[in-house]
Amino acid sequence: MRYIRFLPKKKWAIAGFTFLLYSASFPAFGSEATMLTIESPLKGDLNHSNRENADIKPQHKSLDFSVPCDTGDYLTGYVESDRSMMTLDVIDATGKVSRRLIDNKSGKQHFYSVAENCAETWRLSGSGAYQIVLEQRVSLAEQDLKGSLGNSLDSSDTLLSPRVSALLESLQKGQSTDRFWAEVEVLGTPLIEDTALGTVMTFLARGDYRNVKLMGGPSTNHDALQRLVDSDTWYKSFIVPNNTHLSYQIAPNIPEPPLSEFARRVAIKAVAQVDPYNHHSWPRSATDKYTTKSTITLKDAPNRRWIKRQAEVPKGALSTFKFTSSTLDNTRDITIYSPTVNNNKENSKDDAVLLYIFDAEAYIDTVGLPTILDNLIAEGKVPLVTAVFISNPDNDARARELPANPMFADVLANELVPQINKRLPVAIPTDRTVIAGSSYGGLAATTIALRHSDIFGNVISMSGSYWWHPKDQTAEDKHFVASEVIKMDKAPVRFFLSAGVFETARGKSGSNGILGTNRHLRDILLAKRYDTHYQEYAAGHDYFAWRGIIGDGLVSLFPSKEKK
Repeated sequence: MRYIRFLPKKKWAIAGFTFLLYSASFPAFGSEATMLTIESPLKGDLNHSNRENADIKPQHKSLDFSVPCDTGDYLTGYVESDRSMMTLDVIDATGKVSRRLIDNKSGKQHFYSVAENCAETWRLSGSGAYQIVLEQRVSLAEQDLKGSLGNSLDSSDTLLSPRVSALLESLQKGQSTDRFWAEVEVLGTPLIEDTALGTVMTFLARGDYRNVKLMGGPSTNHDALQRLVDSDTWYKSFIVPNNTHLSYQIAPNIPEPPLSEFARRVAIKAVAQVDPYNHHSWPRSATDKYTTKSTITLKDAPNRRWIKRQAEVPKGALSTFKFTSSTLDNTRDITIYSPTVNNNKENSKDDAVLLYIFDAEAYIDTVGLPTILDNLIAEGKVPLVTAVFISNPDNDARARELPANPMFADVLANELVPQINKRLPVAIPTDRTVIAGSSYGGLAATTIALRHSDIFGNVISMSGSYWWHPKDQTAEDKHFVASEVIKMDKAPVRFFLSAGVFETARGKSGSNGILGTNRHLRDILLAKRYDTHYQEYAAGHDYFAWRGIIGDGLVSLFPSKEKK
C-alpha cells in the first residue's frame, strides 16, 4: 500500500541558536532582571555539567524572567529545546506554581496564557540549550470583542433544564441567584435531570464574563454557554445517553485575537480550566486548575475496576532509552513496560502480546496504562502484555509523522522494531503484535499496520482521525484511508475500532467527522472480510474515555482462555 504524503527532511535549526549562546552579555543567572518580549527572545543553556568528571550527572537549573504585560493581555509563544526536557511555570509571590505552561517536554512546545498578575515571575527549568520566544501580546483593546458578549436568554426561549427554567422564573420575580448556586455547590456540576425528553446534562458557570465556552463535554464544537438574562449565571444543556462518561473544562473570557479562525479557536487553551463546582477532578497528577479537568460518569457508564491502582497487584517495570533516527532527523524517548511474571497464574509466555502505542507521555502519566496492564494481567483478563510507548519529539513532529506518513512507518518497522526485539526476553509473533493509538495515533496505527502487516498483525484505533486526507485531495467527501483499503489486497490484520458518539464533525457534514469516518471505515473493513471489532461509546475525544477503551481493545483482541 502506497501513501502519497511524504515528510520533508528538516534539519534542527534555530536562528543564532548554537553553543556560543552563553556570552557574558546575557544575564541568564545574574542579578539583573531578565525580560522576555516579542522583540527579544531568550536563549541559553541550563545544562551545567561537570566537564572534568563525566560520572557526575548534569544538574537541573532554572531561569527566572519577567514578561512585561497588562492585565488581560493574551500571550502566546513557545520554548524550543534540542533533546532536553523543559518545564515552564508562572510563579506567584509565595514561590508556588500558579500555572504550568509547559510540563517536562522537549522540542518545540507552544504556550498560551492570559495575564492575570503581571508581577509574577516566569521560570524555565530543566537542562540543556533552549530558546524562548514570545510570539503574541494582544491587549484587550486590540482584541475583537465586538459581539463577544454572550446573548441573554429571551423570555420566550425554551429551556431544557427544569432547574434553570425555575431560576429564570425567580429572576423575573426580582430574586437573586444565590439560592440556586448554593444548591449547585451541594449537587455538583453538571446538573443531571431526568425529563420527558431524556437525560438532560447542563453545564454552568458563574461570573460577570464577556463569554464562556465549553471545552470537551458532549460536543467538539467549543459550544458557547448562554447568559441567563443579565444574571451571573451561564448555562448550556444537552440531552445525553445514560452511559455518558467524559471530561471537560470551562473557558471564561476567551481571548478574541484579530487573526484567523484557527487562531481564535486555539485561544481557548489560554483560559480553559477545571469547573469549580464539579466534585470529580482528573487527573491527580495535574499541577494547576488549567491542567485539571472535570469529569462526569453517569449511572450506566462502563465500570472498569482495573483503571485504578490495586494495592495487591504487582507493578510491571518501566525502562526508557533514546531512539535516534537519521531518516527522521530526530530523537525521542521509547519506554518499555515489562509485566511481572507470576508463575502461579495461568499467564504463559507462549501467549504473550506485544503492544506498540503512540503518545507515550499521555498514556503513561495521564491514562496510567502501566497500571491498567498490571490489573488486566493480574485478573487474567489478558495474557502477559509487553508495551512499547513511543513518544513524540514535539507537537510539530507528531503532526508530521502520525498522519499516514510512509517514511515514519518505515522507520518504525525497519529501525525501531529491530531494537525492541533485541530487548525482549522472548520473540513475539506478528499475530500477537498490536499497534495502537488515539486520534492521529489511531490513524497512524491503521496505516502503519496495513503497510507493514508482516510486523503488526493487530490494530487498536481509538477515535482515529480518519477525516484526515492528503493536502492535494480536494474532494468534499474525504475518506482517504477507507479508499486505500478498497484499492489494496486484503492484509492479515485484525482491527479494534472505537469512536465516541459525541465526535461529530465541526461545521461539516456528519460523514466527515470522527464518528462518521470511523463508521465508514468499519463498513469497508467488514466488506473486505477483515476481522473487525467495532465499539461506540457515549464519550468524546477524550483520554478519560480512552483509558478504558484501550483495555477493552486488548480484551477484545486477546481474551482470556476462559472466554475463548
